[in-house]
Amino acid sequence: MSTTKTPSKAEQNGAVKKNAPKVEKSTTKIEEVLKPTAESRLKKLENFKILAERHKFLNEKNDDLQKFIVSSDGMKEKLTLKNAQGFSFEVSNSQVLEKCLYVIKEELQKITTASEKEVLNFQI
Repeated sequence: MSTTKTPSKAEQNGAVKKNAPKVEKSTTKIEEVLKPTAESRLKKLENFKILAERHKFLNEKNDDLQKFIVSSDGMKEKLTLKNAQGFSFEVSNSQVLEKCLYVIKEELQKITTASEKEVLNFQI
């Protein structure tokens, strides 16, 4: 008879994790939520304005990108990358540009969707 401990099925499947991170408690006081002060509401309004401006900017960039994609003819487009030191890299291959535009569009859409959720969930 062995005295070694055999792991449970949950431990074998990885469902039980040792040293799991502790859940932090909210530092928001109940009074701040139920009875906010005028000052706290104004601060939240300022934060909401920042979120709204960012969301508006992202929507404008989505529109600009869509206009670029629609207006392109596949022949004369080029992509130029520049860094802070002034070095630049230019690509005009239509297949490369198509792949780059796809990645840009997907990432911009993800960011815009996340921004929209932040705006909708924000409470003043």
